[in-house]
Amino acid sequence: MAPPTGDPTGAQSALARGALLTPDGRALVASLTPYDPAGAIARITAIRGDPRWAEQPEVVAAAATQARLRTRAAARFPGPPRWWTPDGLEQATRPVVAARHARRFRDAGIAVVADLGCGVGSDALAMAAAGLRVLAVDQDPEALWALAATAADQGLAITTSAGDVRTLPGPWTDRAAPTEGALGCFVDPARRRGGVRTLAPESWSPPWSWVRSLAERVPATGAKVAPGIDHAAVPGGTQTEWISVCGDLVEAGVWWGPLRCGHATRTATVLATDEPSAAASLDDRAGIPVPSIGPVAAWLVEPDPAVIRAGLVSVLAARVDGHLLDPRIAYITSDSRPDPHGLGATFEVRDEVPFGRKPMRAWLRSHGYGDVVVKKRGVNIVPEQLRARLRLDGDGPTATLVLTRTDSGPLALLVQRIDPGSGRGRSGQESTADSGQESPGEAGPAG
Repeated sequence: MAPPTGDPTGAQSALARGALLTPDGRALVASLTPYDPAGAIARITAIRGDPRWAEQPEVVAAAATQARLRTRAAARFPGPPRWWTPDGLEQATRPVVAARHARRFRDAGIAVVADLGCGVGSDALAMAAAGLRVLAVDQDPEALWALAATAADQGLAITTSAGDVRTLPGPWTDRAAPTEGALGCFVDPARRRGGVRTLAPESWSPPWSWVRSLAERVPATGAKVAPGIDHAAVPGGTQTEWISVCGDLVEAGVWWGPLRCGHATRTATVLATDEPSAAASLDDRAGIPVPSIGPVAAWLVEPDPAVIRAGLVSVLAARVDGHLLDPRIAYITSDSRPDPHGLGATFEVRDEVPFGRKPMRAWLRSHGYGDVVVKKRGVNIVPEQLRARLRLDGDGPTATLVLTRTDSGPLALLVQRIDPGSGRGRSGQESTADSGQESPGEAGPAG
């Protein structure tokens, strides 16, 4: 499939991108991958001295950009190399999640999918690989070039069109002719401008109001949205799925009509690996109970971010026979060892530690700890700064501290993470970053 033409950024850049698809251009990109910033200047200078590239600085620059993007993409997008744009990589759907999107359309009997705002096309590629006919539309000709080039490399047939989905004629508009086969629409509104995230749904492109009106015309519509979307912004009659991959909350998907799976309104899906079958899920089919509140018990569960954003913390608490320490904080505690079935991390509570830098440092030193991992929710503490100010000497084991608040005041707990399926705790380093935010306000008290 030929790359789109008519690049408004100029013929020179379009020619440079086209040159990358030649055997020499591909070899040039491969020679710069993986991209090493420390040696990049020397390497690019040497390439520009090669007679093949001496008069083509734009091609060399484009190759360096692709090498840099491919290097950044390697962990999230394994498999054959793809073609990228900077914004496209930031917003691209992970392959394991894109495959779930494609399966929704296929299982609903949809034959043709219009991917509106396709970007570099992770979802379009997954849908085409699942046997669906795909019409991919975007305003960015460079993103369409990246999609077309990747599709051609993978032997996938995808029809691309450049334009604004709100005005471009197509089968998703009232004036378009019907398609051969049931039509579905997938929308991934652009949420970045110049590399900066735009949070307000009406500032997305296309805006959220347009997506909602599209679903009125095409019942089989799905939209990938920011996981922090206000629950009140989600229209009734839809199903929203929050998805995390290996603990990283990656998206929320809103699904209309036949694309809904079951009767749940909110679903949290946790993918522990990049295998689609390795999924744990939680939903609100049985309702969302008012959480019970109680004191610290022997065990602590830290819900996955997808569970928190979906507002299902109290559902998980009921499932593990636990209660919350505070109605606004997503920590679950239980007297008996809980099994969150992949929907959260389990910790054994070892002790309560004095709250405050000086008494905390004295306690840790007196118990022989040489370092600390800080996890926190609901307290105004920067974990890295606290760790530095505790000034532990590095000799001795690493303590994991959970810092949070309750109605009775702040709380510090010494905990040990328990690996799933084992009776042993896990020692060693964990991230010192904030372990999550409080439950989103729109979800009510802790879910």
